[in-house]
Amino acid sequence: MTTTSTISNDFEKPGPGSWALDTGHFGADSSRICQDLITYGCGEGTADGFELIGAPLKRLAAEFVRGRFYTSMVPLVGGGVDLPTPPNPVLWLATRLAPAFRKAEKVAGRGVADRIWMHEHQRWIDEWRPELIGNWTRITAVDATTLTDRELADHVAELNELLAESCRLHFRLHISDLGPVGLLLVRSREWRLDTAEVMMTLSGHSPATNAPGEALAELRSLVNESGATPSTLEEVRDISPQASLLLDGFLDEYGWRLTTGYDLRALTLREMPGAILASINAKSDDLNAAQSVDQAKVQGDKALAALLEQLPESAHEEFEQMVDDARALYGLRDDNGPLTYQWPGGLMRRAVLEVGRRLDAAGRLPSETTGDGDDANDAIFDLSAKEMVDLLNNKAAPDVETIRTRVNERRHNMTLTAPPTLGRVEENPPLWTMPPNLAQLMDIVLTVLDLLEIRDHAVGELAGTGIGTETYVGRACVVTEADEAAIKIEPGDILVAPYTVPTYNAVLSIAGAIVTDSGGLLCHAAVIAREYGMPGVVGVGAATSQIPDGAQIEVDPATGRVKILSVA
Repeated sequence: MTTTSTISNDFEKPGPGSWALDTGHFGADSSRICQDLITYGCGEGTADGFELIGAPLKRLAAEFVRGRFYTSMVPLVGGGVDLPTPPNPVLWLATRLAPAFRKAEKVAGRGVADRIWMHEHQRWIDEWRPELIGNWTRITAVDATTLTDRELADHVAELNELLAESCRLHFRLHISDLGPVGLLLVRSREWRLDTAEVMMTLSGHSPATNAPGEALAELRSLVNESGATPSTLEEVRDISPQASLLLDGFLDEYGWRLTTGYDLRALTLREMPGAILASINAKSDDLNAAQSVDQAKVQGDKALAALLEQLPESAHEEFEQMVDDARALYGLRDDNGPLTYQWPGGLMRRAVLEVGRRLDAAGRLPSETTGDGDDANDAIFDLSAKEMVDLLNNKAAPDVETIRTRVNERRHNMTLTAPPTLGRVEENPPLWTMPPNLAQLMDIVLTVLDLLEIRDHAVGELAGTGIGTETYVGRACVVTEADEAAIKIEPGDILVAPYTVPTYNAVLSIAGAIVTDSGGLLCHAAVIAREYGMPGVVGVGAATSQIPDGAQIEVDPATGRVKILSVA
């Protein structure tokens, strides 16, 4: 048996350039299938997107090093080797003479002029979205437990192929969905408009963000009117035929989506009936911070009207056009993830668990790797999709000892501290070194990245970037993961987390406010706060370590501060 003492602790750079650790999507125990999917989807999808808009970048390369997710921006020219960054005057000349840059400059100019992102949005509405929903609806109806081994192998192979291409689409769309938002913010900065006020114009235009909560609204009303407090989903069905129909419809559409994370180890909503019940049983009075999509749109329109008053009339048409584009693509951003990844990812998890049960029963997995409380042998997540297909089709490899070695290596890697970067960290070249269209595009990219990441905050203060205007007081529910939030959060609680991602959407409809360690005005937590009309403060820095779980706290988005009132 392989021992951890023989396993290397080194985090070797997987290729040229600088690689940054991403802790917001995958942990050290990332599954082999997800590693393969994300490496392919991120690289190929961003390459598609960058080429489409004429970016001076080739792709966002993705690799997993000892189970940790690292990414690297690959420049349009010279990305295949490690070379020192040329002096700025040389860059200025190269970006005007190199054929690849000259082509990108033309494409970038046409893309902004033609609003290429709206073409992508239309394809999403007319083509990609219906196709994805059709695929996942069909596969959702498959009962994997009734399939023969060969049929299950075919099921896994088909799902893996579809998921790989939907991952590619996921990353392609992320290049376009932030473009018009970035352009709006760049132009607004030139007009000296307040960035937070500009972002408020987008409220109500990300319906996928609060779709799970909206989908349960009618069922919640039925349960409230019945006077019952069901303790199981079966008891919900027993309330009335309509309640049963609404619950089954909700589970068909949302039940198999990955909810507590992005990896296949994450739970789907169907595996967390308690979280569903908490939302169903929430009384209307407990949802005091939640608002409807229509209410959120009213807030967005009010923000737009206020900003138009600050602009000369000659700028109104341009500003309103940019807001319309930003609203459309802002909505696409959170519609993208659930349909290109979370739903098929959950369906893949369902299939993988069934494969694991069968291989474990057949003695094809190392039995001592079974985790406490797991539905299937822990080792199944260390196999690729192709290997699962081969084993179901009675091929010999990988054998039990090979799988055991992988399990031991993964568990060892989970004890290691991953460096935040691999390779030399380099500064972005100044915008003046690029021709005008590429410079504008890079300004958009850098503006968006700045608002996605952590904001500056005063040391020792619970302060960050506020979302909203109303102060909120409530009980702090301090969590580190989405699955913990699903178990702990009660209606009206203030969610305090390192950050949030779309996997939190299913449980956030019952929160009263939100506080995060990291994030800016474009991060997911800020989107949630605007869509639900709940107060929020993001980018606090140390909220999860300084705020005691269960404490009464005050969230003041107007000042961007959080105050601890009392400790439980």
